[in-house]
Amino acid sequence: AAGLVMGLGYFASKYNFNIFVTRDAVNDEELQPGWQYSYVPSICAFCSSTCDILVETEYKNGYMKALEIDGNPLSPLNEGKVCPRGRAGIFRTYNVDRLKTPLIRTGPKGTWSFREATWEEAINYIMQNIKQLNPQPYEFLLIGGGIPCANYKPYFIPFTLGTQIPNINGTPMQTCLFSD
Repeated sequence: AAGLVMGLGYFASKYNFNIFVTRDAVNDEELQPGWQYSYVPSICAFCSSTCDILVETEYKNGYMKALEIDGNPLSPLNEGKVCPRGRAGIFRTYNVDRLKTPLIRTGPKGTWSFREATWEEAINYIMQNIKQLNPQPYEFLLIGGGIPCANYKPYFIPFTLGTQIPNINGTPMQTCLFSD
């Protein structure tokens, strides 16, 4: 084992390869002069686990941009760990290929034929199709989870009661919908 470590150390020094994962101290002014860098605590919204995260941000002249997502080491829930999907959450906001407008299908299912629409047009399209189907409230299904549960509970339950929709499906965190 000692020989293997020494051999790896020799090859690493010979080819200028760092085999140890370390991060040198970074001078903020070297990154972007005049920018401020900080960590903002938040919650990951990719799944129902709602892990605690720290988002590294840069800030200047009223503009804040997220740089990286890490687990929050102070969290008793995920103890500083976050899955690869959560770490890739930056792309949810900054990916140039992300969907930015609603899409309306223009061809048969499976053909991937869509056109862009405004939000108003998409909502009207959905409402028109619902009116044509004339469904009864018990034929609807609302899908919930950690985010509706935690953030929209004051609106979600009155909506389901007011629309007489008895079917709610969700993740294992669904039990918090009707607590209190």
